[in-house]
Amino acid sequence: ITTFKNMKKLIKFLTTFFCICSVFAINANAETNVKMDNLLTKSNHHISALKLEKGFTKKNNNDFEMLETGALNGFAYTLANGETYGYNLDTYFKPASTEKVITALAAMLYLGPNFQFETSLNLEKKAIQNKKIISKNGVLESNVEIVFRGDPYLTRQHLVELLNVLKTSGIKKIKGDIILNHGYFAGHDYASGWSWDDLSKCFTAPASAIVINGNCTYIKLIGRKLNTKPIVEIPKGIPIEVYADDVEVVTANEYYGGCELEMHRDSKNIYHLSGCIPVQTGKQKPLGLSLAIQDPEQWGIDNMKKVIEALDLELTGNIVTARKTPDIYAQYASYHSVPLKKMLNKCLKKSVNIIADTIVKTIGTKYNKRPANYHTASLAIRSILKKKGIDIGNATIIDGSGLSAHNYITPKQMLNVLNYILEHDKELNLIELFPVAGMSGTLSGRSSVMKPPLVKNVTAKTGTLETVANLAGFMTTQSGAKVPFVYFVNNISYDDKTKRQLQTRRISKPHYKHEKATLENIYNEIPYYKD
Repeated sequence: ITTFKNMKKLIKFLTTFFCICSVFAINANAETNVKMDNLLTKSNHHISALKLEKGFTKKNNNDFEMLETGALNGFAYTLANGETYGYNLDTYFKPASTEKVITALAAMLYLGPNFQFETSLNLEKKAIQNKKIISKNGVLESNVEIVFRGDPYLTRQHLVELLNVLKTSGIKKIKGDIILNHGYFAGHDYASGWSWDDLSKCFTAPASAIVINGNCTYIKLIGRKLNTKPIVEIPKGIPIEVYADDVEVVTANEYYGGCELEMHRDSKNIYHLSGCIPVQTGKQKPLGLSLAIQDPEQWGIDNMKKVIEALDLELTGNIVTARKTPDIYAQYASYHSVPLKKMLNKCLKKSVNIIADTIVKTIGTKYNKRPANYHTASLAIRSILKKKGIDIGNATIIDGSGLSAHNYITPKQMLNVLNYILEHDKELNLIELFPVAGMSGTLSGRSSVMKPPLVKNVTAKTGTLETVANLAGFMTTQSGAKVPFVYFVNNISYDDKTKRQLQTRRISKPHYKHEKATLENIYNEIPYYKD
């Protein structure tokens, strides 16, 4: 009995002791939390104490909850200590336009910053003597061959300047054909995995050997009165046909309610529109549409007709296209593009797809010493990177622009590319071509990076497709170090209400919250650890 009473006293004592200890522990922890909260408030770091001590993880990081259910996220970054951190490092993602980073690096490594595209004017050898044209009374008795090599900057005016050498040589009449040679590239103008319903839009303009004015043009649809057909306005001298007989002018509510405008493509660059456009009231401007050229060969023929007219040259033969011509021609004149580095500046900052894809095909053609298609060009890219020790493993490269939904790469593989660029930037000078948050290119207005500490500190290529939002580039961290990072989000899907709000630009993209939070963690140089 005595033992039992003593045992009860012992239990009571221990219980009291642990309760007192718990109170002290709670108070101590609370005091620590208050101090930590004050520290976080002062430094504006919205992260937990655990993040400060151990880095951030998926479990202790609410940022992961900011993505829509089902969205796939992966990121990778290398801090100044040389360690690489990330999430889903070895998971394959669609890179979208971050693929252009790979294209730009391969181009700088293989072609060099001063490379220029060349468009040649060739004449039959018999018509050239001592570098001068042989003619009689202003008549050139020879075919004229124009060799296109995919110059994405080439315009009709450049062709006028090229053929003007005939005028300055006294030529008034061409007794022969004008042959547009487009055999510099092989295969299809479109890569595998390009979305068919985007092919009428300028961002998918065909990357053919014949590129004139970016293989893109613009029209306006004027609709001032409800329930009528719009008027189509085509810029003067643009050789396309557009029909809008099946288009109706409706209210904005009807238009955004589902009656959208649809484009039906045809060969010979003929476009048929159907559906609806919103009525234009007051000072509202006509609806502008960009149209990708569908038939580059016909586009070349029709533009060459305009060139001949502008120069007042008489042509007795025809304007035709060919992939290969007999060995009877010699170069008489040529036009050279702007240097490659200037092209890449526009390609990376403005994300111009046709520049990336013609560059990739050019690399392939020169590397393989024969006309390249997308497949052989991608093999050349992989070989160029491999020779420099850049490991992209089993990444799938389909094109140069990232338009293909069949492109796949992991965050770690893309980070390998960025690490190389950073380590060799004194020779490459490539980072300066990337968009800068709040300052230039596709990052000039991206809401996730428009405020401190990210504004001006994020230098990165964007990558956007339907359901895809990516970044790949460099972060200037809180310590002043420049570190490479990759941020991929795929499989983004929103409810109908959110989609409508995004379509009408009433809200910012919801996933930007997650993007912003992750980038701020990288800026603060916080390691990420697996759970």
